[in-house]
Amino acid sequence: MPKPLLRAARTHAVFVLTALFAAACTTTDHHDASRDALERDLARVALKGDAHQPTTTAPPTDRPLSAETAVATALARNPSFRADVLGAHEAALAVDAVALGPTPMLMLEIGAPLSATATVPIQALLTASLTDLITRDDRMEAASLRAQAAHLAAIDAAATLAATVRERHAMAWQAQESLRLAHLRLALAQVQADRESALAAKGLASTRSDQAASSMLAAAQSRLEQARASHSTSLRALAIEMGCALDRTDWILERPELPALPEQAVLASSPETPAARMAIALAAATRIEAGLIRSGLAQNANIGSGYMQDEEGMQAIPIVLQFALPIGGEGATRDERAALLDEAAALRADAALQQAHARLADALDRETSLRVAAQALERTMLAAARAQQDRARTLAERGAATTKERDELHVACIEAETETNMAYASACIAAAQRVAASAGIDLARNDDQPRSASR
Repeated sequence: MPKPLLRAARTHAVFVLTALFAAACTTTDHHDASRDALERDLARVALKGDAHQPTTTAPPTDRPLSAETAVATALARNPSFRADVLGAHEAALAVDAVALGPTPMLMLEIGAPLSATATVPIQALLTASLTDLITRDDRMEAASLRAQAAHLAAIDAAATLAATVRERHAMAWQAQESLRLAHLRLALAQVQADRESALAAKGLASTRSDQAASSMLAAAQSRLEQARASHSTSLRALAIEMGCALDRTDWILERPELPALPEQAVLASSPETPAARMAIALAAATRIEAGLIRSGLAQNANIGSGYMQDEEGMQAIPIVLQFALPIGGEGATRDERAALLDEAAALRADAALQQAHARLADALDRETSLRVAAQALERTMLAAARAQQDRARTLAERGAATTKERDELHVACIEAETETNMAYASACIAAAQRVAASAGIDLARNDDQPRSASR
């Protein structure tokens, strides 16, 4: 080989190897930084303040279980949610993989002489993707956007999980209160049945009254069993969302608290919700990838160099360049494919923005209506029933009302409290859905982008 050509080949080989080595030695701390940042954002979006933090320990059964404790447990123990979080970590690792550069391929070919030759033929080639080297910056940006989208998807999943846990907690609390009231109702029905039976035995009450009291007792027993079954089912449903289905679930539930209503202006911030921002990030990533397809750089091209020696001992440094010709179906349709990908991504982003707006608007309207209904029941029906019960109790103590009349008003008060609890639980569920629909807006206001999207 002429010396100038040999010198140029060696220079080219050194350049390729240096580029590959530099890319392979690039240091990245992207994933390590994003893991802690993601866990902090998950806690911020799902929990109220810093009073509760995710914990892998099952909640104790010797004290009331609050909704916030249930959410904190679910963030750490719900297996489906933790799998979603791992998906976000995997997306962060993909950014590091792009930053580290292409993976070199080594080919070693050694001939087995079948006849006497001067030397053993040898060929060694080290190749890597030239496309990956050229498009590294674009692919880094696209991978960062997809990592950002995965980060936002995990935040949205945390908000959804928190809402589901709060819903299950409210339903379980309602079932717990219904069970408590069912026990009271059964006790009153038993007293009334015993009283009617004693009066009937003395001839002071009709058989019909005795039978009616017995029927009420049977109905109260049936409602108690239904309440007991509903209570057990609701506790198991809560435990599943918390990731504690295999542990003890006989918790006493704390009354859930209604969060403060946000201002109606929060609806204008629906484009800042994690779901909307995720769709925008995915659209931006798709736009970059469509640009690579349009330019023809999406098809892989390889470059490399190495060493070869033939049977006669002649040595050379081969230079390998492999690329696809822009002909055939792949080259003819790439512009149209890129345009379709770009348009579809923009449409999905627009759909996500509309869905986020409608979801938040519906949640606000539903919560407002159910809050008004719950407050109205508590102020009117329940307050009136309790006032009548207190008046009947006072009259019975003075002998101006019968014990039967007092007990009947007590039953009416129990019915009113049951209905009020149901309305309050429905308002709590609506509030949880609204919180989930608006969760993460503060993260968008505090950060230009999630830290997992930084390079």
